[in-house]
Amino acid sequence: MNRNNDFVIRKYDCKLCKQQHEIKLSTQLSKDHVDFPFPYTFLRGDLKNILTTLYIDKNLEIRGVEVRKLEDSDLFSKEQVVIITKTLMEEIEQLREENNSLRDKLLTIKRNSAK
Repeated sequence: MNRNNDFVIRKYDCKLCKQQHEIKLSTQLSKDHVDFPFPYTFLRGDLKNILTTLYIDKNLEIRGVEVRKLEDSDLFSKEQVVIITKTLMEEIEQLREENNSLRDKLLTIKRNSAK
């Protein structure tokens, strides 16, 4: 175990590529969990198309590994993609409107302070 104040380094074996990988885990990671081992999921690979799930215990030891190569549409269904996209577009529009409003207020303040 390699410890620094904020993280630990753990190793796991990937059954997909037949290699051992290292991962840096925050020492605070287990503090948010009450059930152990808990899943810790991330994407890796050149195309970020390898979904890796590590099962981590309270001491940040890896107790299990699941690895799956994602194909084009493995992660979300078409319906989920539509819902996610719609939600993000609505959020972008709201942020754009707030940005425009703040810009107008800032311009008003600058004009008034220049007088």
